[in-house]
This record gives sequence, structure tokens and C-alpha cells, in this order.
Amino acid sequence: MEKLILLEIGAFSMKACEIEIGRRSRPPLWLAHRVLPDGADQDQEKIVETLRGLLKDVGTHTKSTRLVVTDPDLVVRSLNVPSSDKNELEMTFGFAMTEVLPLPLDELVVDYETTAQGRSANSNVVMAGAPKAIISKSIDVAERSGLRVDWVDVGPLAAARAVSELSRTPGDGYYLVVVGATTTTIEVVVGDQPQLVRSIKLGGELITREIATSLEVGYEAAEGLKRAIASVGSEAGNALGLEMLHVTGLETANDIVAEGVHSIVREVASSIDYFAIQRGYTDIDRLVLVGGSSAVDRLGVELGEKLQLRVERPGPRQLLRLIEADSFVEESSSNWVEITGAVMRARTQSKDAKFVNLLPARVRARRLRRRQLMLAGVMGVVLVAAGAFVTVQRYDQLRQVDAAQVSLGTQLNVLSGQMSHYAKYGALAQGVASERSTLTSQLKSSVDFPQLLTQIAAATPSDSWLTSLSIQAPTSSVTGSSGLGVTFSLEGCSQLAPAHWLNSMAKLDFLANLWVSTSTLTPAGSGSTSSCSVGVPSSEVVESGMTTYQGSAVISNTFGQYRSASYLSHLGVS
Repeated sequence: MEKLILLEIGAFSMKACEIEIGRRSRPPLWLAHRVLPDGADQDQEKIVETLRGLLKDVGTHTKSTRLVVTDPDLVVRSLNVPSSDKNELEMTFGFAMTEVLPLPLDELVVDYETTAQGRSANSNVVMAGAPKAIISKSIDVAERSGLRVDWVDVGPLAAARAVSELSRTPGDGYYLVVVGATTTTIEVVVGDQPQLVRSIKLGGELITREIATSLEVGYEAAEGLKRAIASVGSEAGNALGLEMLHVTGLETANDIVAEGVHSIVREVASSIDYFAIQRGYTDIDRLVLVGGSSAVDRLGVELGEKLQLRVERPGPRQLLRLIEADSFVEESSSNWVEITGAVMRARTQSKDAKFVNLLPARVRARRLRRRQLMLAGVMGVVLVAAGAFVTVQRYDQLRQVDAAQVSLGTQLNVLSGQMSHYAKYGALAQGVASERSTLTSQLKSSVDFPQLLTQIAAATPSDSWLTSLSIQAPTSSVTGSSGLGVTFSLEGCSQLAPAHWLNSMAKLDFLANLWVSTSTLTPAGSGSTSSCSVGVPSSEVVESGMTTYQGSAVISNTFGQYRSASYLSHLGVS
């Protein structure tokens, strides 16, 4: 059963779990949460060491990883656009993203997914983008820790996916506020898809750090003090507040918490007012508050009073129950909303579905090249082994024929003077002629197979790869000439792959009558697992996908070791 690791690396902590993907949903194999050490934001090696320690403690069963990215510079938009092909959509969204993120297009990672298509020619599309440096940093941490990142999911999309599953109200719109450690994300969600997303660089962790710094206390003490002050009015908050009542600097901490909560409320209220007035979302009366800092009671109370909205706060255990992980009690106090949504997508995602994946193109191309090299290496070993076997068999036959020929030649020379006296030796002469004919026929098709395979493999272009190769004896019915016939079976990355292959093979002077007999294209998104663009010039507009094609050629007599004449001459047989 396939296993998969889900990983989210935040500013102050990281969360991960491992799941099994099969017909039946099962609880995660493990859930783990680690707080990053001080200075990790400036020293990436500390993050790598923390992740390595986490993976060692839990004992992983796979390297395959789906990364969940949350960052203030992550952009998500929902658009209604005319239906177009994949290349046009990607170019349109790429330029649209450069208007939001002030970076060149080649420094961004952009992807999209189509959520619905009505009777009109338009489609509802969710696009997401982020600076490539942010994505690459998290991928680098994961790979240096021994993992292999195969997918990059988007935090706001994952959060909306999880929270919408709790309500199960199709078409129901609501505001989703995810208060994390350093970032608060405000989303307008309709159904289970974000329509608008805004991220602000404010979070509960910043309040905790400010208390710890101002009062010169440890992180855990500062966190407890923050929760006690911010939870005034609740039964748990009052009990915790009594314990903190005599802490030195309580008034200072109270001011820090109050200002932090007010700042978050002001920014959230400002964004929601903009969504309601400027974008027309005036009929939404519900706000869902999640995230690690959503447990702060004062935050929910002030948001409800400020916005006059009904505030709901699903607990971590409710969210973890969606993925059968609510039994992990020790981890239930952390914010698992993004991981929960990512697990839900990984369990239900079909291989041919198109969903947002912010894995950079260079990483995909590198993985594809690595896969092609492995395939080429395996195929090369098989072909070399087959060639060596055939060569050994052929040379063994030649040695046997050589011994027989020498023996028969000796007998022929001895008996040639006695042919007039012994008629029976005429039959022996016919046998010698037959052996000579057999030897000539065998040596005529003798080819240096290792050299032949080496030259063909070197000339094969990078956007194609051999799946099989066969060589036929020289018959005019197969090859159309007196040379050896060779048949190629190949796969390529696009509809131009056969043309590239023909151009490359034409440069080999020992191949003639080159021809591609069949070519079948399986477009991307229709069951094809290939999305490479290797070898396709940027000026060529092609339909991408897996191209399966067959070619044929004739090996001319200028190649190989056609040794019949010289070998017979060496033996002294004319």
C-alpha cells in the first residue's frame, strides 16, 4: 500500500504525519509536531536538524512527501475565465500573478485548477502562486532531511477544504480566518473553494515572543500568560488567570495581548469590510476561526462584536477527526487545519485529475530526467547483456564452423587428387560447398551489436527514449533492401518527439530508409503521466503528453563486420 508523508514547515514550528493511501481510509501512522529553535529563521541548518530529529523519532516508512506551504506572499484567486488550452491558461495566470507579486515571471511558481464548467464557454478556475524562493527553501529543507517532495499543496486551499467538510453545506458562503504563528489568513469561501484570500503578517506567536522578551521569561511561561489573559471570561481562562495573578509584569503582558488581539481584529475587519463592500459579499453572516491562536477566547469575542457575525471555532480534535486522527491527544492542541485538508486531498485525488501543485518546473524536469536515466540505464544493461549473449553464441558457432571447415578443407586437399578414382568423394565436396554457403550466410549478417547500440543511444534526442529494438535478417520483404532491418519502439514527451528522432537518426550514415510508421499522442490530463517539455523549443506550440511511436530503418553494409569474404580468404577457401 502506498505511503505518503504530509509536511508543513512554519516560522516557529513544523508539523508532519504519514498516511497510507488505499481503498479504505485509515488513521495516520503517526502525527508529530516540533517547535523550531531560536534563530531558525536565520539558520536553515537548524530547521534541517529539527526535521531529521522528528523523522528519526517517529520512524518513517517512505520518502515520498507532499509539502503544505503557508506564507504571507502566497496568492490565491478565483476567476471565471473563457475556456482555453493549458498553455494559454498558464501564460494568462502567470502574467496576472506578476501584477500581484512584484517579481519577474521566471521567479514565480504559478498553477491552477478548474473547479467547475457551466454551459457557457467559461470555467471557474482557482489559481495560486508564490515566489519560487519560498517554495525552493522548503523543498531544500525536506530533501536535505532525506525526503522526496512530489507535490506542493497550498495552505489556504487545504484549510478551506477541511473546514468546508465540517459544515457539509453546498454553496454555503463563509469567512475563514486562520490565525497562525506569524501569519493570519482571511478567506472568502463558497462551497469548498476560496474566492478571495488575503494574508497579513500578524499571529499569536508574535504576541508570545513579545511577552517573553518584555518580561524576560521563558517561552512556555509567556504562552501560558498570553492564554490566561486572552481567555478572561471563560471557565478555563479564569482558572488559569488566578494562577497568573501575581506574576510580575502582568499589566505589561495584558497590554501586549490586548494590542496584539486588537491589531489582528482590525486587520481582519478591514479585509472583510473590503470583501463585503467592494466585491459584493454582503450576505455572509458566518465567520469560522481556526488556527493555533484561535483558542484565544478574546479574539473570537472581539471579532464577533466588531463584525456582527456569528463566530464558529471548530477545535483541533474536530478537524483531526476528519482524517481519523483524533486519537492523537498529545498533538491535538496544535493547528492541524492545513495538514488535515492536505490529507483529504491526497486520499481522494485521482492520478489524472488536475489540481494546484506549486512544485517548481525545474524540480519536475529533474525528477523526469532522473527517471529517464534510470530507465535508460536498465534498458542499456539489458541490451548489452542480450548483445553479449548473442555475441558469445555467435562466436561459439563460428569456432565450431571454423574447426569443421579446417577439417573439411584438409580432407578436400587430400582427396582432390583422388577424385577421379573415388566417385564417393563427390558427395563430400558437395558437403564442403554447403558448409561454405552456411558460413557465408552467417558471417554476412554479423554486426558489432555493442557499437551499434552505443551509437543509436547517443543519437537519440532527450525528449524520446527507446522501449524496444529488434533487428531482422536481410530480406527484401521486411526491409526493402539487402541490409539488416531494424525496428524501434519509442516514447516521447510531445507530438514533436518523432520529428526530433528522425532528424537525429538521419545523422547516422549507416542507417537508411528511416521511417516512422505509427505515432499516438496521449494528451496531458487524459491518463498521461508525462508533463515534460524537454527538447521542445520555446517558439514551438505543441500539445504536450506522452507520444508512443514506432520507427524503422535499414543498416547498410558500411556498418559492422561483414566478414564472410575476408574470413573465407583467410581460411584459403575461395
